Amino acid sequence: MESTAAERRGRRPPALPKFHRFFRMYAAPHLVMHELLREHGDVICLRGFIDVYLVNHPDFLRQVLSRSHEHFSKHTFDYLVLAQVMGNGLVSNDGPHWVKQRRLMQPMFASRSVNRFDETINSLTSALLDRWDALPADEVIQMDREMARLTFRIVGATLFGSDIDRHADEVAEILEVVNLRTQELRAIMTVHSWVPTPYNLKWKRATRRLDTIVYGMLAARRRDGAGGGDILDRLIAARDEETGEGMDETQMRDEVVTLMLAGHETSANALTWTLYLLANHPEVEARLAGALAAELNGAPAAAADLARVPYLKQVVQESMRLYPPVWGYSRRSEHEEAFGDFLLPSKAYVGILPWALHRHPDFWPDPERFDPERFEPGRSAGRHSYCYLPFAAGPRTCIGAGFAMLEIQLVLAQLLQRFRVRVVPGHPVETLAKVTLKPRFGLPVTLERR
Repeated sequence: MESTAAERRGRRPPALPKFHRFFRMYAAPHLVMHELLREHGDVICLRGFIDVYLVNHPDFLRQVLSRSHEHFSKHTFDYLVLAQVMGNGLVSNDGPHWVKQRRLMQPMFASRSVNRFDETINSLTSALLDRWDALPADEVIQMDREMARLTFRIVGATLFGSDIDRHADEVAEILEVVNLRTQELRAIMTVHSWVPTPYNLKWKRATRRLDTIVYGMLAARRRDGAGGGDILDRLIAARDEETGEGMDETQMRDEVVTLMLAGHETSANALTWTLYLLANHPEVEARLAGALAAELNGAPAAAADLARVPYLKQVVQESMRLYPPVWGYSRRSEHEEAFGDFLLPSKAYVGILPWALHRHPDFWPDPERFDPERFEPGRSAGRHSYCYLPFAAGPRTCIGAGFAMLEIQLVLAQLLQRFRVRVVPGHPVETLAKVTLKPRFGLPVTLERR
């Protein structure tokens, strides 16, 4: 006789054999986890050094990220590794202190606040495109590196104004050293930084130098006064509504480093993957370029202009569906938690995988197809609000989501009016799941002037 839902409640999710597909998992965790979710259902247990419960249904993700978010902490090993660099910044912070910091920083990232950076974004983008314009017609450029340099300059200028100019190249090199996939052994070893491995020694030198630069810029700004309304000015001026207190130097350092790390690589990857998709879908690229030319006539877009080119946002949204900049992240259940018929134990690691969620066939028909029209208002209206999570969701939605969308659209609006991007024929394009989702072998391209 078939059991009722009530009788089944309390079952543990399907558990796979210990270290199942381990070597493939280490090489391409997003691909293997997606494969296992397709095979075994929307809640499964991966058993390894740490058991991880993958959750891949929007109803359950709403529970984790919103309705019961207080029951799911960031007390996971992934965030412990990230905290070795980010300290107690918003990404790795948790609990009441995170609530205080989020409340303190939220006004800095409201639409009215970030839209005023459109001129800075456009100026730096224009400088890059002018440099490209001087290149020979057949010059091969590494688009992933070009986008990383651009977004780093944008986050530096909006965060520090001109103060970072003399440190920009050095800070970019430092961030390359310290920004590792959290599952890598050398990243894990940074939790035990006293162990004198070659990488730990290199990592400690890099973090010490990063601290020297950031603390130096903070001290100079406090000494010399306002820098023209950049984010650093706002961090220094921010005061808690209840206590009237601002941030101490250590917390300020942690937030600055977090914004630098989280604020440039995610946008760079989103831009890189969008340009890759457009290069491989010339009909979409032609439609978008035509819409931009019709509305902007070759000029950069101001923040207020973007609403006139809705197809641009749709293209970016669809690109981030297929290639979410953050491919996966974790939480820890602080109590037993029921997901439908399943019961997760207390202190269980919960894995959230936007890569797989964005390909869930129950919510995304023909999920591997690049189709920006999915995000037309008529087609989006009935879609589950938790089946698309490029910036997470709930109280811990990425604070910089609005800034990132502004930046990505403004860069594309200029770039696509001036150039067509063509991937070098025969170059292998594969995804590499580090902290963010990168092209494993880079993205070499050539440019065609319009």
